[in-house]
Amino acid sequence: MQQLLSIITINFNDVLGLEKTVNSVENQTYTNFEYIIIDGGSKDGSCEYLNKKKQLFSYLISEKDSGIYNAMNKGIKVAKGEYLLFLNSGDILNGVNALQDFIDNSNFSGDIIYGDYKFLDGGKKYPDVLTPLHFFKSSLPHQSSFIKRDLFSKFGLYDERFKIVSDKSFYIKCFLSEKVVFKHINQKLAIIDLHGISNNIAFKKNVQIENSIILKEHFGVFYLDYKNMLELKSEYKNLKNKNLIKLLKRVKNKLFS
Repeated sequence: MQQLLSIITINFNDVLGLEKTVNSVENQTYTNFEYIIIDGGSKDGSCEYLNKKKQLFSYLISEKDSGIYNAMNKGIKVAKGEYLLFLNSGDILNGVNALQDFIDNSNFSGDIIYGDYKFLDGGKKYPDVLTPLHFFKSSLPHQSSFIKRDLFSKFGLYDERFKIVSDKSFYIKCFLSEKVVFKHINQKLAIIDLHGISNNIAFKKNVQIENSIILKEHFGVFYLDYKNMLELKSEYKNLKNKNLIKLLKRVKNKLFS
């Protein structure tokens, strides 16, 4: 029987995060998956830990790589599941029934099936219907997305020119093709670690630069139109908030004058 899912975890010198992630996967009630570990040649005890747990993994390698997406591409190349889920070191599944509940959901169908996620102080919910503007201001969470493996044959692997936002570029490519079915499941599938490079303030400028490049590449002559539209929406929202504050102040003055 073909396995429905390949879970891919990449790691580099994050043994504590790795332990959390592996334990989360190991404890799932759902078991029809293979587990692939791509380590970047860690020197912090990660390899020793992985060797102790090696019976859990369908594939395990530890060698130097050229970055996050080079490691993720290595995982894609050896995966055999119908869907792929990228759960990197530090990210965990949201409870022992997380996979089973997600797969049993009545909305579980399509090429890219995306859920929501939690983090330490909150969470994020994604829209049921995606638009180009969504990808101008956000992306989809690889930690909570089942991606059909054959999409990487049709659209190519993650673009290793980009070190931070290549998964966003892949999602946009799929979305604009109009040949890929996206489906949202209203479930917080994962609890994500916000210490990753894409959320690190030190890399904020790099994120902005890479975002600008991929959006221009994918949206071409429409790039400025969408960019201006997003800026106008932001200005309108700020104006509404300012007017609301003024109105509340006037009401308060009348009530207490």
